[in-house]
Amino acid sequence: MAEFDGLEALEGLHRDLLSFSESQISNVERLESELQQRIGDFKKLLDKPKKNDKSRQDLKSKTVLQIQDEEYQISGEFTDETVEVADALDLDELEAARLLIACQEEAEVIDRKPWICTVINFHHRRLTLLECLRIIFRISVDDDRTESERIAFRGFVDIILHSKDKSLEKGSQYWRRCLSSMSDIEVWLRQLAERAMTINIVGQSQLINFTEVLEVQRRSLIQQHDALSAIAAYLTKGSRTGPDDFRYLLSKTKAIDRYDAVLIHYVPIITTSVDSLGSVYSTTPLEEARLIHKALIDQKEVAAFGDQRESASWGQRNFYALTLFLWLVAYSGRYKDDGIGTQIQGVDLEKEADERARLLSEALQDGALHLALSVCRDLQPMQWLDLAKQSLLTFLLPESTPLPFDSILPSDDFQDLIMRQLQIFVQYFIDNMPQELRKLRAEENDQRMQIFTRYQRGPAEYELHVERFLVIIAYAFANYPEMAHEFWDSDSQFYGFLQWAARRQSTPLAAAFCEVVRSISEGEECAEAAHRFLLEEGATASGQIRRMSSLSWRQMFEELHFYASNLRDRPSPPKNALVQSGKPIEDQIAEPESALMLQCYLKLIAHLYRQSPSARNHTIYMPDYDVVEDLLILCSAGLESYLRACAYSAMAALLTGKDEFIGQGMWEKFDTWLTGQHTSNTAVLRIAGGPPNPVMAEQMIFETVAASFEESVAFVELLESLVTPYADSSSLYDFLPFAENLGSTYRMAGIEPYIDFALGRVLGYKSTETQDPTQLRMLQWHCLNFAVLCLTSFNEDLIIFANRSNVPVDEAMKVSSLAAYVKLHPFARTMEWFFNDRVIAALFMATHHDVDEVNNAAPNSPLVMALSRAIEVVDLVMRLQATYLDIVRPLIKIQATTRSAPVANSALASFEDAILNNLQIVVDLSLYCGTGHQDLTFLSLRLLERLSASRKLAVSNATGVGLRAERSRLISVLEKDGESERVSRSLVKNMKIDERELEAGIASPGYSLKTSIVTFLDNCLSALPNRPTLAHLLLGFSCGNTTLDIPEDGLFIEGTSLFHAVRDLAVAYPVADDVTLLSWRSAIRCGSLDLLKKLWVAPISSIYTLTELRAVDFLFDQAIRQRIIGPETLWDGISLYDPNFLITDGALAFRFFLQERSVFLDYVAAELRSSTENNTPSLSARVQSALLGTTVFSDGQQSINPNIFDLFDFAEIEIQDVGPVVSLDLNFLRGLDFEVCKAEREGSFTLYNIASTRQLIELKRDSLIKEGKLAHEQSDIFQNECDRTIGLLVAHNQHARIATASSETLAAWVRVVSVTLECCVFEPATKISFILQALQVIMPKMEKSFADNPAIAVSLAGLARTLLRFVDFDSMFSQKGRALDFAKDRLSQLFRVALTGVNANESPAELREICYQICFCYLSGSSKGPKGRSNLGAQNLRTVMSAGDRLIDITCDDAFAGQGNCRVSATMMLSTLVLLAQREDSKYMIESFVRLNFIGVLVELLKHIPSELRQADINRAAMLLQYYDAALALLLRIAQTRAGGPRIVGVGLFQALRESEFFTADPDIGIEMASQNTLKSYFDLMLAIIKIVNAVILVNGPQHAQGMHQARQFLKEYRGVIVAVFKRNANIGGYLPQKTIDLNALVDNFTVLMSATGFLEHEESQTPQRSRLTGAFS
Repeated sequence: MAEFDGLEALEGLHRDLLSFSESQISNVERLESELQQRIGDFKKLLDKPKKNDKSRQDLKSKTVLQIQDEEYQISGEFTDETVEVADALDLDELEAARLLIACQEEAEVIDRKPWICTVINFHHRRLTLLECLRIIFRISVDDDRTESERIAFRGFVDIILHSKDKSLEKGSQYWRRCLSSMSDIEVWLRQLAERAMTINIVGQSQLINFTEVLEVQRRSLIQQHDALSAIAAYLTKGSRTGPDDFRYLLSKTKAIDRYDAVLIHYVPIITTSVDSLGSVYSTTPLEEARLIHKALIDQKEVAAFGDQRESASWGQRNFYALTLFLWLVAYSGRYKDDGIGTQIQGVDLEKEADERARLLSEALQDGALHLALSVCRDLQPMQWLDLAKQSLLTFLLPESTPLPFDSILPSDDFQDLIMRQLQIFVQYFIDNMPQELRKLRAEENDQRMQIFTRYQRGPAEYELHVERFLVIIAYAFANYPEMAHEFWDSDSQFYGFLQWAARRQSTPLAAAFCEVVRSISEGEECAEAAHRFLLEEGATASGQIRRMSSLSWRQMFEELHFYASNLRDRPSPPKNALVQSGKPIEDQIAEPESALMLQCYLKLIAHLYRQSPSARNHTIYMPDYDVVEDLLILCSAGLESYLRACAYSAMAALLTGKDEFIGQGMWEKFDTWLTGQHTSNTAVLRIAGGPPNPVMAEQMIFETVAASFEESVAFVELLESLVTPYADSSSLYDFLPFAENLGSTYRMAGIEPYIDFALGRVLGYKSTETQDPTQLRMLQWHCLNFAVLCLTSFNEDLIIFANRSNVPVDEAMKVSSLAAYVKLHPFARTMEWFFNDRVIAALFMATHHDVDEVNNAAPNSPLVMALSRAIEVVDLVMRLQATYLDIVRPLIKIQATTRSAPVANSALASFEDAILNNLQIVVDLSLYCGTGHQDLTFLSLRLLERLSASRKLAVSNATGVGLRAERSRLISVLEKDGESERVSRSLVKNMKIDERELEAGIASPGYSLKTSIVTFLDNCLSALPNRPTLAHLLLGFSCGNTTLDIPEDGLFIEGTSLFHAVRDLAVAYPVADDVTLLSWRSAIRCGSLDLLKKLWVAPISSIYTLTELRAVDFLFDQAIRQRIIGPETLWDGISLYDPNFLITDGALAFRFFLQERSVFLDYVAAELRSSTENNTPSLSARVQSALLGTTVFSDGQQSINPNIFDLFDFAEIEIQDVGPVVSLDLNFLRGLDFEVCKAEREGSFTLYNIASTRQLIELKRDSLIKEGKLAHEQSDIFQNECDRTIGLLVAHNQHARIATASSETLAAWVRVVSVTLECCVFEPATKISFILQALQVIMPKMEKSFADNPAIAVSLAGLARTLLRFVDFDSMFSQKGRALDFAKDRLSQLFRVALTGVNANESPAELREICYQICFCYLSGSSKGPKGRSNLGAQNLRTVMSAGDRLIDITCDDAFAGQGNCRVSATMMLSTLVLLAQREDSKYMIESFVRLNFIGVLVELLKHIPSELRQADINRAAMLLQYYDAALALLLRIAQTRAGGPRIVGVGLFQALRESEFFTADPDIGIEMASQNTLKSYFDLMLAIIKIVNAVILVNGPQHAQGMHQARQFLKEYRGVIVAVFKRNANIGGYLPQKTIDLNALVDNFTVLMSATGFLEHEESQTPQRSRLTGAFS
């Protein structure tokens, strides 16, 4: 056997073959390579070494087992498991041991015993190989493929068969090996059945795992049998077998002794063999065909004469009959040629023809067509109950038992193979034996005539071969529209056959013919052809038995009218017999099969109504018949429920594609009929002695309908069609699907009774009482589909438009008013029912199914469809409950004068309360995510996401069974059942990167699943970022109340968790092809990265996430993957310069790129901070190296990568906004307020809801039409305006998202540069080089952004400020060198840019603040050099002066009245400018201040310091103190200049101090304040003011008499405060030592002031002698 490995690769080959067969593969070279690699496996597939004693003894005697070049120590337990594998697979023990070793690891993954895993994998691998072979062999003989494709695959077939010349020998050998393998499987299946029976008899619970293995083997073996059958059939079809093989086949099939799947699997081998040997198209010589014919007939003769030889008898007589029938209809074609007599001599051709006719008749009598129809029925069992077809099959196969309901269905390929073969033999029968076909029909008609002439009642015994043949045709051609076209080609034999079969039909033949027409009219084209066929008229018959005309619309309508008239005109039932099920139809109509015929008529009519608009219009506008009237009579006349159901279905089909006229007309008729007001209903619903009571009649009809399953389903189906929006309606949904006054004459207007019936009676009661699974699921599907229609057709946006837009909603709507719309729409009553206990129970019952059953079901099965609808309803109710509870229900209560009986449980405050009582849905939804049904998975993930976002469900405030306080209920229920790991495993399988998925593109199911899973996880984490959520649990974490952990034995520790799958996507998912970046790929990677970011940012998961990312060198791997972009980069194949870029997917690709870059940069910053916090210098050094352009991996290898400055590339790309809507030249939409359509925010932008915008425009259009302002001929103009407006808003949204992403990326880049300087260790030269390079990169963008984008300017200016703080100005200005000169130039350039930022028009305060700080930092640093050493100071001053007076004006304005810290920064900058001017002996700054009277403003400020501080709160006081410090420092700088000092005195410095009362204090009590900080602040302010006074006095000198006088007066006036300060500093007078407050500087400054003014001397000269003795400061 081939190596038991590469199962995933084998599955990939199978997917490639499937894609190739569907013409969807894009990499044919890979497929060819894979096929070449698997040739050995294909050759040896059918060779299976069986178990034997020698190998078993050899295994038991060994302790070391050698597999290829490796040796394994084996234990006794391993030997026992090997024996189990060998017994289960009938496989050589040594081979079983090898397979068992290969499955050890996988057994742990799937949590199964190794031997069980081995058995499962063996069958899975074998089945996959067979499926691959099936496709290869099929393509090699497929006439629909190109010749080159067939030749290529025939070459592979030749290699597999070891055939070089297409000889029959090799093909025959392989074919017989296939049949031998099929026989082995049949024996194997019997053994499995015996074992299963033994287990059931013994009843050992410990054998549960063994039972599972038996079931897995049984399913796989039947599927392998299926594949082998198809392979053998394709070999035969490819002419690789001969006559001897057919004889061998007959010897095998005669042993089949029962009807089951095994027999069905031999049918295609029989049909292809007969076709390849017996038909006129066969290459087999006529003589050989005649020998085969004789051999086949001999078997019949031997069996007929009772030969006792075992080999001569057929276990299934009808199987032989079918084989003979197929042979005869194919073989007879050889004798159609008139020249056949020349080929054979001495043969009586007429006699042989008669003999063949006799044999055909006998084969039919032996059940040939009976078996063929049984095979068709079991090949395509009715998953959705079709009552007409079921009744017809029961009638034609009265004694045939279908295969069990849980049987394994044949594969789609097998069904297609048989149906295509049946199509061939249908043609053979019609072409080759038409006389026999006519004879059969004539004989059946004669038998019927004889029966009816004897007036026999009830079922009659007569043959129905033609009817069975017709139904076989229906099966064979159903779902093959390309083949069905031949029936409608008027020149084809099929069309002639249809005409023949349509004439003079008996009742059962008419029923069967309806089934044929139904099957060959799939699709609108074929349905239109069928409609035209039925329009052909023949001679009209007068009775119902002899039908002289062809089947036509007229005939069917006349039949319906005939029966309806008879039923309507019957005598009225006795009193109190109001609604009964009625007598059987056979007692009301002459022919016993009439009920069957009526069913088939109605089903055909319904089918054509759904498929053909012409058929619907023909019925609706036909003047001769009122079909709806007749259907309503049939619904009300006491017929059997299945007939009434067919009538309901026909009416429902008639509403396909309805418009308002048809829909409201049907509602009116139906509602009138239901209440007994219609003439067709009075015969049944008449109350003796008076007119019918509408309410009573309505309830009686409902009770009758609810009594049977089929009628309930059909009735709800009709309701679905009635509430479906009109085909020509817009998405605005501003209408009601019925008239506003519907039913108003006898009840509240509207359709509440119908909603109550569908949801309350059928869903709430009947569905919970139905036991049959199929019936239950069909009920659920139709009821829930009705609910979805009622909920989704309500437009809550209309309420928003009415309240907020400038469109007159009431006038524009198609309903009389918005109030009527809200009141009458079925939305409210439907929502109310979903707060009803019984309906809630039924809904959650519909969501709960065994996941294995769901997984095995077909995607279009009632189970999956009903389950999907149930999940969708729960999602809709949760999404719309806020609209219902907060808006709609209160409005209805206000409007309603009378109300229907409430049905909701008032105890339910929200639907979450219902979910809390049914938390099993969380487990179910999680398990459904692992099924193979894509749509179901999407729905489950979406609902899980909604549940996880609900705080009411996610957070528990009480302790209960299995729950802990404050723990997520969702996590608890999923952990309690132990299903979280199983769910996680299933999700992990869908997250693997697949090359085929990338080739398939966005349409790939795998891609859609990945997107849904990542979105679900991301939204869960976003909803509750700081708490354990369902997402954490599925990712592999162990969830506590508020913490996370890593399970010791879980998937996370093994590295196979969903977290690791997401990480792998983020690391390796490719986002570009060879030409362009692709948005659909970027979406996956971007979502994965964003998910990881949420995890590493959140404190509860940060440590685990960072650890796992470091384990794979995530940062360094991403560093080398960073892509440098530019204007020439293509995004989804579109250039940035394309004028339509913003409305294409290219904009998405660009945004995703920015988001990915942002996440990467954020991760770099996080790692740098973490390395500093955790003291890991090696990690910090590696990160620093990567940022500088060299990645060093953990193994020491290095790689060049883009450095941090290269990653600034995104900032150079600018995409212009499209402007506001008002910029468009609009006529009809001018003035329309689109602000109402703004919804979510994206950063600083608000996005438009495009769907709401379209609805608003549609509402405006309707308003214009009603006002007469929009004519029909202006529609194109209006549509053009609409398209332009929508395009502009889409572009606006895209631009907003891109701008936000760019801003976030820029912020992340800025953070990385800042954190790098903070956390990394640089050499001085490297550090200054890094800073200068950063400045060089950002300054152009920063300067340009001052006018274009202030937000970007703020971010970059902030970085520049940070960079300046890391500049060592002392060393820079104390040394010389070319590099240092370059650095000085770069910093000087930054200074000029900052001044430009201050001077820019409309620059925000935040930007000016940062620019002030940059200037302050630069000027402060550059002033540290010795004066005169360079011209830098003069240069800086010239730069300031060249900026103009506007610069000083803005700065002074900010210093006086700026916001927040802006005025502090402005004041500090002015201070440095004054110092700069002072050092350069310039009066520029003082003159500027004088021009602006700014000095007076500053002095004036002194007056208000105490009062402002007293009024400020703590936070504002702190800011005020900062500002005062800066302002006083500026005053001090001014005071220290010769030009400034006199100005300060001149504007009233001492007067301002006096008015401020700052120095006022009680000299006896002193200055005592409760807060030590407050007291310190007071003394600091006092010191700053005294310094200013000193500077003024010292600068002006003693010659300034006025200043000296005012200073002495100041000292004299505030002597008490000064004395108190001196005493406090000297700890005199009872003051406690203030160790935290140093008053020495203040005392020194007071001393300087007194000394400079000669205060003491002046006082002595003015004071008497006695006073001098006591001292001035005693």
